[in-house]
Amino acid sequence: MENEMGLLVVDDEHLERQAIRLILERAEVSIKVVGEARNGRQAVQMAGELRPDIILLDIKMPGMDGLTAAREIREILPTSAIIFLTAYNEFDYVQEALRIGVVDFLLKPIRAQELVDVLRNTRLQLLREREEQSEHKKLQEQLAEALPWLRVNLGLGLIWGLWEDRAAVEQQARLVQLEVLPRVAFGICMENRLESSPASLTRFELLRYQLQRLVEEALNRHPFGLCLPISDRMLIGLWGNRGPEQEQGQRLRQLANDIIETAADRLSLGVTVGLARFCEDISQLPRAAWEAQTAAHLGMFYLGPEQVVHVDELERKVDKDGGVYASRERELLEVLRSGDAEEARRMFREFLISVFEGRGTDLHLIKARLMGVLVAFSRGMGSYGEHAEEMVHAYNKFARRLSLCLSVEELEEWLVDLALSGNNCFGEQAGKVVTGAVKRALAYIHENYQREISLADLSRIIFLSPDYFSRAFKEQVGCTFSEYVLRVRIEKAKKLLAESDLPVGEVGRQVGYSDPNYFSRVFGRAMGVPPSRYRQIVTASRSE
Repeated sequence: MENEMGLLVVDDEHLERQAIRLILERAEVSIKVVGEARNGRQAVQMAGELRPDIILLDIKMPGMDGLTAAREIREILPTSAIIFLTAYNEFDYVQEALRIGVVDFLLKPIRAQELVDVLRNTRLQLLREREEQSEHKKLQEQLAEALPWLRVNLGLGLIWGLWEDRAAVEQQARLVQLEVLPRVAFGICMENRLESSPASLTRFELLRYQLQRLVEEALNRHPFGLCLPISDRMLIGLWGNRGPEQEQGQRLRQLANDIIETAADRLSLGVTVGLARFCEDISQLPRAAWEAQTAAHLGMFYLGPEQVVHVDELERKVDKDGGVYASRERELLEVLRSGDAEEARRMFREFLISVFEGRGTDLHLIKARLMGVLVAFSRGMGSYGEHAEEMVHAYNKFARRLSLCLSVEELEEWLVDLALSGNNCFGEQAGKVVTGAVKRALAYIHENYQREISLADLSRIIFLSPDYFSRAFKEQVGCTFSEYVLRVRIEKAKKLLAESDLPVGEVGRQVGYSDPNYFSRVFGRAMGVPPSRYRQIVTASRSE
C-alpha cells in the first residue's frame, strides 16, 4: 500500500497481540505489524532493529514497564509515535506519558473501530509532520545555498544606503546569521599584480577570490562581519561587535593585522587595510565604506603593503612619507573653505598633474584621494552648532555622489560643488542641503508610489522645469528620480511580501505595477530573486 507504515505491538498477553494483528488485517489500513514484543526490554531492542513508525505499548508489563520502555524508545526513535494501552485504573501514568511525548491512549479491552481510528489518525499526523519536515529541510537547503548571495546583498545595500527601515535590516541580518549589525567598515587593498595577459587576469581573479575567503575566515574568528568584493583590487569588510567603542577599536585592529599576516603567509600577498570611523547608526555606513576605501587606497599608494591605516591618521602618516599630500591636499582644503569655485577648478587640475604625473590616472585612486580631502574638510562639522546634523547629511551626500563619478570631468564638478557648499556653510542657510522643492517631491513620491509618477508631472507640481528638477534631485538625494521611485516601491513590496499573504500580482498592483510579469522582472533585477522566492526565504527565516 502507498505510504504504508510499520507498527510494533508490545503486550505481555499473546491473545491481545494476535487480536490487534487480526483487526488491522481486516480493516485494510496502510499500517502493517512489523513485530511483536512480550515486554519492555524486548520492545526497546526491536524498536532499534525494526525502526517502526508507530509503537502500540502496554503500560503494565512484567520487568521493564511501558513508561520506562517508552523513555528509552524515544531516545532511539524521536520522531516515531507511541500509543499507550492502559486500563481504567492506570490514569496516574498520564502526566508522565505526556512528558515522554505519547500521542494517544487506548483503553483495554480494545474496541476494533477505536483502534483503527486512532491508528489511522496517527498515521495521517505522521505524514503531515514528515511533509512539513521535508519542506523545512528543503527551505533550509535553499537558504544555505543562497546565504552567500544574501550576505553580499545585505552588505551592498548597507554601503550604498539602500536600506531605510532598520527593522527590515535587522530581519535580513537574522536571516543571514549576522548577530550584530555592523558599526564600522574596513577596506582591504591588494598589491597590484595585474599584467596584460589573459592568464595573468585569471590568476589575479583567483587570488582575489582566495583573499575574500581568507577574510571571511578571519571574520569567523572575530564574529559579526561581512566581506564584499568592490573592485578588482578592493574588498570592503563590515564589522560590528558588542562592547565599548575603544575595546571594539582594538579588536578591529587585531582583525586587520590578522588579515595582513594570513594573506602574507598563505597567499604570499601583500595587502593594506584601511579603517573607517565608527558609526552611530547604519545610515552612516556609506560614509564609513568610503573612508575605509580611501584609507586602504592611499595607504597602499604611499606606504606600501602590510599596513593598517585609520582614516583619521591619513594626513599624519602620508605627510611623513609623501610630501605631495601635505602640499596639494592642504591647498585644496584651503580653496574649499574659501568657497572659490573657479580657484577650485584650477587647483583640481594642478592637483591631477602634480600628484599623478607619470603614474597614469587611476580613477579609483583619484576618488580615494578626494575622499581623503572630503574627510579632512568635514572634520569641522561638529562646530556648526544647531546645523551639525545637516552638515553630517551634507557630508554623506557628497560621499555618495563621489562614489558615482565616472570621469575626471565629473570629479571636477563634484569638487566645485563642494567648494560652493563650503561657502554656504557659513551663511544663514547653513546645512539646508535638501531644498523645499525636493522635500515636497520626496513626500509626494512616498504618498503616491502606487500610482504612475512621471518626472514631468512632478515637476509641474513643485513648479520646476524637468531638467532643472532632475539635476537638483540627483545632487541632493544622491540618485536619480526613477531610481528613488524604484527603491521606494521595492521596499514597500518587500514589506507586503513578508507581512501578508497577498498574491504576487496584487502586491505588484499595490506598489504601482499593473503588469504582474513586469513587476516580477523589476523585483528580480533589484533583489536578485523573484518575489515568490523572496517570500519563501523570509518565511523560512521566521520558522527557524
